[in-house]
Amino acid sequence: MLLDGARTDPIRPYVLAAERADHERERERARQKRRRVALVLAADFGIDLDLHVVGAERAA
Repeated sequence: MLLDGARTDPIRPYVLAAERADHERERERARQKRRRVALVLAADFGIDLDLHVVGAERAA
């Protein structure tokens, strides 16, 4: 079986790995931003987060 060079993309695996790592970093930044916003809103409105976090009763 011969490979057709015209049908395959000339890309290196490390390029794909770097793109995946960048994507994961962006997703983590977005998650952190949502958590920060939730904490600020909770502080502004005086919400006790321990009552709203699933499983917090078991850990406390």
